[in-house]
Amino acid sequence: MPLTRSTFLRAYGTMRLIREFEEAILRLHGQAKVPGFVHVSVWQEAVSVGVGMQLLPEDQILTTHRGHGDIIAKGVAIEGMFAELLARQGGYCGGKGGSMHVTDVSRGVLGANGIVGANMPIAAGAALSKKMQGQPGVVVAYVGDGALMNGATHETLNMASLWQLPLMIVRVDNQYAESTAARFYSGIPDVIEYVRSYGVAAEAVDGNDIDAVADGAKRLLGRTRNGEGPTFLQCRTYRQYGHNTADVGAYRPPEEVAAWEARDPLVLARSAAQAHGVSEADLEQIDAGVIEHVARAIEWAEKQPEPTPESAFEDLYSDPATIAAFGGAVR
Repeated sequence: MPLTRSTFLRAYGTMRLIREFEEAILRLHGQAKVPGFVHVSVWQEAVSVGVGMQLLPEDQILTTHRGHGDIIAKGVAIEGMFAELLARQGGYCGGKGGSMHVTDVSRGVLGANGIVGANMPIAAGAALSKKMQGQPGVVVAYVGDGALMNGATHETLNMASLWQLPLMIVRVDNQYAESTAARFYSGIPDVIEYVRSYGVAAEAVDGNDIDAVADGAKRLLGRTRNGEGPTFLQCRTYRQYGHNTADVGAYRPPEEVAAWEARDPLVLARSAAQAHGVSEADLEQIDAGVIEHVARAIEWAEKQPEPTPESAFEDLYSDPATIAAFGGAVR
């Protein structure tokens, strides 16, 4: 079911926001304002937004080291995200988590994770909690293509199927596990049939087509919400840049990169605008608003103070009773 004009405008706006955020982070990192490595999701925006626009407030997500787009699509404000990546107190983790650990539980973002595949069993646990407590909503785990070869993934698929958990796994298949192409690490010819062998409903969509992702996500989430068990959405896409800011991606054939550049999801979305009744002027207005929004967010984030040395000992535990039980001090 294609998006309507209004939903397309919202989808394009969020895709454009993610793109501008990621490009801004690259600039700030180049200016030595963002510490550590950064993994950006440029050219993967349709996956984040296509899934994100189908999620409800009670739904929860867990994402990966390349998860900025997924988090923004869940409704987390970019002001706090910029502050977090700039290591400022105004960040969602007080400036102590950085790029790979942005968390906002109030928005259903249970965290990003720098360990490949590690968010899978965590997501299964969150989904089991929802089921046992009779809470509404589903849990979505975004994983990269390399994560499917991880042992934790196999265990998660099995337990999610066994317990019929309200869990959806979104595989963001950008063709590379860090610098290794899929043909060198995967002996599985058909990922969809492999996942279905666990009793998990699975579909594959064009990850650069916002309509296709949104439609697939809506269909699979509907199954999971109806108590029909876990689902799996395979989204074939690509990343513009290397694995992280220390990687120029020289291992990728230039003709491959060029072919995917022609399928930039934002370019495709703009081309589809006419079919949705959106004018070029509408899109330009969205672009201008996003650029202004990002500039203001960066300005705000840069004014936030840095964490104090003492704050390194804060927020280590969420339950003071747990600390006391082990003989620790309770503030």
